[in-house]
Amino acid sequence: MEKLAEQGISLQSKITRDHIECTDWQIANTQTHWEAYKNSIHKTAKEVAKECYHKITSSIKAIKKDLRETNNNQNISTNRDIQTHEAYLASHLKHLKKKEARNWKDLLSTKLANHSEHLGGIWSVLRKEKRPRNPIHRLKIPNTTPLQYERSLKWMAELACNHHDTMQDEDIDQNMSLEDYDTALNNILNDIPKNQCLEEPERTTMSWKTTEDQVRRALHRTKDGTATGLDGCPYKLWKALEKRHNKLRHKNRPSFDMIKALTYLFQDI
Repeated sequence: MEKLAEQGISLQSKITRDHIECTDWQIANTQTHWEAYKNSIHKTAKEVAKECYHKITSSIKAIKKDLRETNNNQNISTNRDIQTHEAYLASHLKHLKKKEARNWKDLLSTKLANHSEHLGGIWSVLRKEKRPRNPIHRLKIPNTTPLQYERSLKWMAELACNHHDTMQDEDIDQNMSLEDYDTALNNILNDIPKNQCLEEPERTTMSWKTTEDQVRRALHRTKDGTATGLDGCPYKLWKALEKRHNKLRHKNRPSFDMIKALTYLFQDI
């Protein structure tokens, strides 16, 4: 949490600067800063998880080795100190085993939440009868002469992914300048019938700016343990960062105001 908060303070300074100075979105914008922060969250979480995992596994391995050497000591049946040391090692090994089991349980819960599943749901499905499906045996490879088809599951998934990615850029001229783009956009908007246009768009509810209080109330209404979404970050993380900020704010210490950062993010959309 300390590492994420430090990265969040850097994020907040960048977003605040761009918000005040009205920086050109092509140079720097809130969305790219936020994406970079979430990528750093993933990287930091993996690094901390690996460090914790290797510490526990190496400790268990070392204690098992010491325990074997202690049990093989010829004086263990008569030496009180050796018996006490053996009992301590066994107790410490049991504690680490429980901690390792909790970590595996948390890991499973995280995987289930990240894949939009609930605890117990995946197990109940295992024994259900599998209904027949219509499999896709092959996919047409675009721009091939003569026409070719792909049958490998891996490359079929790659073809489908590329197809949806290219749909986003279809009929878009990448060499178009901003002036030409604005002109084309205005021409499209002018073709919309007047009866389908909103009156006084600056005063409608479509143009209201998100406030910090709205973001805070929306966050508090979220439910923990639900699917994390595409970014993989649970609501519990944002709540923990907000709680940490409120605690440090009363102590007049620098902290990451996650609510303000999210507010700038929503206002930038």
